[in-house]
Amino acid sequence: MRGKSWVAVACAGLVAGAVIAQPPKVEALKTGPGKAAPDAAKGAETLTAMLAESRTALGKVRDYTCTFTRQELRKGAISGEQVAEMKVRTNPAGVYVRFARPDSIAGMEIAYSATRKNTKLRYRLAGTGRAKGFQTLDVDDPKFLADHRHPITEWGMASILDRVSSCAAREKTLNNPVEVYTAEFRFAGRNVTRYEILTRRPHAFRYAHRMLVFVDKETKLPVRYEAYDQPKGAALIGDLFEAYSFSDMKINVGLGENAFDY
Repeated sequence: MRGKSWVAVACAGLVAGAVIAQPPKVEALKTGPGKAAPDAAKGAETLTAMLAESRTALGKVRDYTCTFTRQELRKGAISGEQVAEMKVRTNPAGVYVRFARPDSIAGMEIAYSATRKNTKLRYRLAGTGRAKGFQTLDVDDPKFLADHRHPITEWGMASILDRVSSCAAREKTLNNPVEVYTAEFRFAGRNVTRYEILTRRPHAFRYAHRMLVFVDKETKLPVRYEAYDQPKGAALIGDLFEAYSFSDMKINVGLGENAFDY
C-alpha cells in the first residue's frame, strides 16, 4: 500500500475544495406561465424503461470521477450536505471518497478495491484522527455503518438503480401499486428528467414512501436520488432520510489501481 504525505493531502484538499465549493442545485424548468408540474406517467412501464436505459448507459462506463454530495439520516437526525471528491471503477469494483465539507468531516477518506485479497476498506478519520493514518475495516464494520447508511460498495450510481429496482420489485410481488410521475428539471447545469416514484401502501418491508431519481437526459445516468418516509399528520411530504448527488462528472478517465490503493 502507498502512503501520502500531509503536504500532498493538503494540496489535494485545496484542489478538491476548488471543484466542490458549492453543492449542486436542482431547478424546475418552466413549461409556459408556471413551473413544471409532474405529468402522470405510465407507472411500472415507465420505470422499467428508465431503469433499463440507465443500466445500459452505465454498462458502457468503465470508471468515473465526480463531486459526491449526500445527506443521511443517522442517529435520529438528517445530516447537512456533505460534499466529497469521488472516484469509482466499475470492474473490478473500486471506490475512493475524500470529504471536503463540512469542516467536521473535511479530510475523511475511504477507499475500497475488489482486487485486494481481503476485500476490506481503508478508512482515515478527519481532524486529529488523521494522525493515526489509514485503518483497515470490514466493508460491513458496525462502527463504520453507525455513521454511514450504506457500505462504501453501495455509494455509486449502480447502487441507486439497484435500490429503486428492488423497491419496485418488492411492491410488485405484494401486488401494491407503484405510481410514477415525470417532469423536466435542471440539475448542476444539466438537463434532467425527474422520476417521482410513490409507494403509498404502508407495510413492514417498504423501503420508502417517495423516491426521486434525476436522470441526465444526455448520458442517461442517474445523477441525483432522494428518499422520503411516510408523511406524518397533515404533511404532504415525509421526512428525507437519504439523498445522493453525482455532479461535475467525468466518464472513462482511465482510473488505475493506484486511485484506490491506500
